[in-house]
Amino acid sequence: MDINFLKEVKLFEKLTEDELRIISEKMKTCEFKKDDFIIQEGTTGDELFILHEGTVQIKKKMTMLDEEESKDKTFIELSATDRPFFGEIGILGEQKRTANVIASTHCTLYKLKHKDFMETAKHNPEIGFKLIFAIALKLSRLVEKTNSDVLKLTTALIYALR
Repeated sequence: MDINFLKEVKLFEKLTEDELRIISEKMKTCEFKKDDFIIQEGTTGDELFILHEGTVQIKKKMTMLDEEESKDKTFIELSATDRPFFGEIGILGEQKRTANVIASTHCTLYKLKHKDFMETAKHNPEIGFKLIFAIALKLSRLVEKTNSDVLKLTTALIYALR
């Protein structure tokens, strides 16, 4: 496991080098081909992913008023150069996935499963605290953005209905 890579991932920015070594021992490397689903919306999962090489698209199913079937809408494309992590809800345990994550290119990822995280946190509470805190910060930013988006959409709908 590339400790220098992990140092650049926002999730691990507060961890010491020794703590990074401990958590890296629990991570597994996995690979996905172009167009493979890494995470599938609506399924349950218990792991967090860190993109090491490649690009992925985050998509969500949307149903338009004039269409009967749901279609995937791409919300963002993430590149390994940004050192993104996703699926962080899964590290808390079996959780329903809220979006699709699809490989845009061949991808190499690091995966951390819930049970491995919990085992690490049990023996190294400071690591557990730092990671949960980083995840909570990311989730709070997402909630803040979602609230802002809902307000904008509600305002636009009110003006459209006038």
